[in-house]
Amino acid sequence: MSTLHSESEAPWELLAKHLAGEATPDELERLRAWVTADPKRLGLLTDATRAWERAGAAPVAELFGAMEVEAAWQRFRPKMMAPKPAAMPQLRVTRTEPAAVAEPATEHTVIPLRPRALPALLRVAAAILLLVGAVYAFRAYRRELLPTPPVAVSAGAQKRLVALPDGSQVWLNKHSTLTYAAEFSSRAREVQLTGEAFFDVRKDPQRPFTVLSAATRTRVLGTSFNVRAYAAEDSVEVSVVTGKVAFASRRYHQDSVLLTPGMRGVLAVSARGTVPAPVRQTATADANFRAWQTDELVFDNASLSHVVRTLRTTFGTTIRVSDNSLLNCRFTGTFHQPDPAQVLQVVSLATNATLTGNTVDGFLLDGKGCE
Repeated sequence: MSTLHSESEAPWELLAKHLAGEATPDELERLRAWVTADPKRLGLLTDATRAWERAGAAPVAELFGAMEVEAAWQRFRPKMMAPKPAAMPQLRVTRTEPAAVAEPATEHTVIPLRPRALPALLRVAAAILLLVGAVYAFRAYRRELLPTPPVAVSAGAQKRLVALPDGSQVWLNKHSTLTYAAEFSSRAREVQLTGEAFFDVRKDPQRPFTVLSAATRTRVLGTSFNVRAYAAEDSVEVSVVTGKVAFASRRYHQDSVLLTPGMRGVLAVSARGTVPAPVRQTATADANFRAWQTDELVFDNASLSHVVRTLRTTFGTTIRVSDNSLLNCRFTGTFHQPDPAQVLQVVSLATNATLTGNTVDGFLLDGKGCE
């Protein structure tokens, strides 16, 4: 049996002979094997057959111009009209009888059982298959031109762990979304973040890892860091745990700030976009910047203003203070799997304040406080 055609090339000459009714049993078997090797190929055979049936119901000229048919025929003719083995010579059979009885010799001719090829039908089949092939080629070309939709992962009301194709891991905070290209593992590693996420990036010196927010660009080779970039907030913050991070604005041509473990970078933003100001760099990141991920809050002689800000940032809790002097009180404590109401209850007792309210309507700290 002849070698089958490759995956990327359809056996157009076999299809044409099949449609024209000129295929030999061996050619039909080759065509059947090609179709059954991949279920998707049945669609091509079906389309070609339907086109052939439509052609049979209308004059060829209504489907193709004379020049188109002739061009298709010239292309397929070398394959479909290959020279056939020379026909067997005619046989001349002579019967010999005894001399007394002599009869004239009888001549027998072997007539081929297969009819001659039908060039007209083959011409039409070739033209139709060229058209079908062009349609399939256009579909494949269009698939190459159209970009593959990106992958978008949203955390919703619950935190979510995302495993990226390169082996990196991302913990998404609530109401955060991570978007990356479907070809992420084979191209430059770049993700788009809306909200907050902690990244543990697998090291790959050949392909830097980039986190884009609406206003900033964070680039690393392999490290762990936190990015907070909520659209409703007036700043974007990056805090580093391990490795080195280059943090910069996307809108203004400024040199990136290099952040090392324990450092934090902050870029101010507004409703109109990034404020034309450099990234602020602090020597020490907030100890609780990962509280949303680790489920632990740690305060070491922290001011009440810091405690309130941390609870607002971590849980989105609304907290009001009746007397600003309360904000100067200091507090030390550690909370595992913290609940805002529980933390505030402990803080109010430690600072001699009165707590009222709830998580829905917000809390109010009142009293003279620690004085």
